[in-house]
Amino acid sequence: MFVPRKVADSYREMINSIGFYPSLLSIAFLTFAVITMSVEYMPIIEKLKSFISVVLVDSAENARTVLSTLAGSIISLTVFSFSMVMVVLNSASASLSPRVVPGLITRKSHQLVLGFYLGSIIYSVIMLININKLENGAMAIPALGVLFALIFGLISLGLFVFFIHSISRAIQVDNVLNGLFSQTKSEIKTIIKSQQEAPLKNLPDFTDWHSINSQTEGYYKGVHTDKLCALLSAEEIELYITVKQGYFTVKGYPFLKCNKDISSNDELITKILSCFIFYIEEYISDHYRYGLTQISEIAVKAMSPGINDPGTAVKAIDMLSILLIKRLSISDINYSFKHSKDTPLLYIHETRFDELLHDNFTPLRNYAKGDAYVMTNVLEAFKNILFVAHENSAARESLFNYLNAIVDDINEHVTNEYDRQEINNMLKSIARISKQQGDTLLARFKRQ
Repeated sequence: MFVPRKVADSYREMINSIGFYPSLLSIAFLTFAVITMSVEYMPIIEKLKSFISVVLVDSAENARTVLSTLAGSIISLTVFSFSMVMVVLNSASASLSPRVVPGLITRKSHQLVLGFYLGSIIYSVIMLININKLENGAMAIPALGVLFALIFGLISLGLFVFFIHSISRAIQVDNVLNGLFSQTKSEIKTIIKSQQEAPLKNLPDFTDWHSINSQTEGYYKGVHTDKLCALLSAEEIELYITVKQGYFTVKGYPFLKCNKDISSNDELITKILSCFIFYIEEYISDHYRYGLTQISEIAVKAMSPGINDPGTAVKAIDMLSILLIKRLSISDINYSFKHSKDTPLLYIHETRFDELLHDNFTPLRNYAKGDAYVMTNVLEAFKNILFVAHENSAARESLFNYLNAIVDDINEHVTNEYDRQEINNMLKSIARISKQQGDTLLARFKRQ
């Protein structure tokens, strides 16, 4: 079914909003309140209430007091909790990286807690307005509903303790880094597994394929693979995405190639382009590259004068090295066999290894090139990657090309003899892994 891009974008914006799950839970509590009032005065429920009368309110005044107290108290918890969320987001943006904010906003546990608060308030208010005076002067008291409201209030207190604990951990840089590392590693493993389960021996030559131009501008963040492959299968065509995820496209940019010329079929082109996702935020679930970028930016931020935390930068560098080692197992051209058995219908340009080195280490290298401690650990990270990739000629070439740039910066900015000796020892360790290129690197390192 063809879904307009605006509808898809609105849906994505809605589900990634901080108010998505709170809204759903509020509706659920409202529905439960209506159901409670519908069965409150049924004979079988009256019999049940007689058995548990010890925990039920026995007067309208007590019911109003309990419900009013619960509603007011939970409103206070909600206000405080939302304030804490805003403080955390502001702190994360200032001290870590603005890129991690979307991930914190969409954390389900926090949204569910806030949603439970809002739902409890709505439930208590519904019960409060249903305390009515009958014709005979008696009061209709939703005693069972008041009991449920009291239970929800007690649960809210427990959730508040959990929320404070969780939100305080969420802003700790070690926990943020560990979360990013785990998510990114998981996404890389998913791609590796898919390529191993359906290996591709020969790639087609995309040179003579026909270009398809973009009809919008924005950051290309992904594609609805299943939807697109179903369309490609129906039309018996193959498609190649020529740009990496995160690339900024403008109208008219040829970011797709097709094995058949469909330039005259505007309707088909519109359907194909509607499968692509364009937005600003960076979610690791879209692509592992965003996780690498966020870890790198946290390292750069840690080296800023206002924070000055080289330990965090080193930890981030170590994580980057592990993730890049995992990345070596991924082909530069990814593909999808969905809706096809013989050959892939969709080919995807993965970010090349040398591009990942440039994108993630260049900001850090430029910011920390005068810090011998950090630069030594960058060299150690490259040594570890080389140890695994020493038989991968393309990766080894990319690593040494970048190591040359690192050594040039060290020659210019690190002048202390002790620091240079430590760097020299690290370069010797690299030379033991790959002697010819390592010796060239040592010769490039000028002793002052």
